[in-house]
Amino acid sequence: MADSVGPGIVEWYGGGDRPGHRCGYCKSSDTNVSDGMWAHALTVQDYQDLIDRGWRRSGKYCYKPKMDTTCCPHYTIKMGALDFKMSKSHKKIIKQFNKFIIHGKKRGEHETEEDGMGETEGGGLKGAGAEKGGKKKGSGSHDSSGKEKVMETDKDRVETETSQVKGAPKPGLGADPNKPKCKKAKELRKERKLAKQSYNPQPEKQPSQKQKNSGEKTLEDLLNEPDQAESCAHKLEIRLVRSEPRSPEFTKSFDHAHSVYHSYQMKIHNDPPEKPSVAQYTRFLCNSPLQEEYKEGRLPMGYGSFHQQYWLDGQIIAVGVIDILPNCVSSVYLYYHPDYDFLSLGTYSALREIAFVRELNKKDPDLTFYYMGYYIHSCPKMKYKGQYYPSYLLCPEVYSWHPIEECAPKLDQNRYSRFAEPGKEDEEGKVELDKVMILHKRMAMTYEQYKLLNPRKQTTHDNVIRKYSSFVGRSCATRMLLYRD
Repeated sequence: MADSVGPGIVEWYGGGDRPGHRCGYCKSSDTNVSDGMWAHALTVQDYQDLIDRGWRRSGKYCYKPKMDTTCCPHYTIKMGALDFKMSKSHKKIIKQFNKFIIHGKKRGEHETEEDGMGETEGGGLKGAGAEKGGKKKGSGSHDSSGKEKVMETDKDRVETETSQVKGAPKPGLGADPNKPKCKKAKELRKERKLAKQSYNPQPEKQPSQKQKNSGEKTLEDLLNEPDQAESCAHKLEIRLVRSEPRSPEFTKSFDHAHSVYHSYQMKIHNDPPEKPSVAQYTRFLCNSPLQEEYKEGRLPMGYGSFHQQYWLDGQIIAVGVIDILPNCVSSVYLYYHPDYDFLSLGTYSALREIAFVRELNKKDPDLTFYYMGYYIHSCPKMKYKGQYYPSYLLCPEVYSWHPIEECAPKLDQNRYSRFAEPGKEDEEGKVELDKVMILHKRMAMTYEQYKLLNPRKQTTHDNVIRKYSSFVGRSCATRMLLYRD
């Protein structure tokens, strides 16, 4: 195990205006504009501080959208895992997944009376209860399409129940004995409310102490139900394997995992067969600048980059790429075998990863958040990330966090918006240039020392260093080494 790590080393591509590229969300040409740098190495604290200033990584390449310029502003989003509130659709997806694992029933298949007898009012299954570690997540960023399919909405159920006559009414139950009993206004209002919620799912309110005492099921309770069943039709196992540096388990399962990725990219993203190659897969999802780190008495698996593999009956069906950082689990990507699309793996794996954060928090109290990548308010298929409550968006100017429900009205008016109150400044962006760390001719030095060695280019260098340090922030600028030839 690594007892110590070296400093982060980055190579910044900025200093001038970078051309835009085609946007993958609105499909406009040359309108997606970002700044970028190549990370040769990063400590987990480096990357934690960078994502808290709007950066994200793709392999070893780190990028930061130019929010006031790009066509579809990308807002960093995080969720408070310890305070997570499940919605009804979240519970339904877990229930459908458990039904497949325990009974072998796919969504929409006819349910036998025996299967139905196993269900409780809370949507769980009798004899359910505790899954190993509560691990995993991830949709591509959880899959980028944000699949959250619900078999039957509350409105569908209400309309079905109210439109079917269940037999001749008993006499004396209404003014006309040949008609069913009229519903009270209170009942009708309740049905209308349920129907409305099915199209606008809201997070459930904080459970009261009375609800907690009543034994209401937690996220972990629902996820762990298959482990408590007397028998299961399928066996699910979730394995956490370190991807950087490569662990033996990662290497052994590499070809299997890549074959799933290849199928996913072709079927879900319509890639040609040659595009999701081994080289592309390695560059995109296996290589990472994060160094392996351990803290005494904290997480036994350490911090850094990992793959969480979903094994079903001995076969990988999904892989979530994640980074475990000092304050969060950061989702990088999720891919799955298209044959298992009916399991809503994008949402299910996100719920798994939230539970994983909560499990890690027992060992490291500082680790409390779940980062889902970027939230794009102007892109309908990316707004699903805001349905995980409570979520917060990063202000693109001050880099402070704000509840998404306060940010949404502003984003309804303008794609680009500042969330912080007027007058507040980005204190972390104020950096004393002479203290910025530089890597020059294989030697670490301050920018002040670097200027003494390169006096002729001081003016040009000042502009570059000033822009770089404002992007990465004071903490990273004075800790990481910026490569300069």
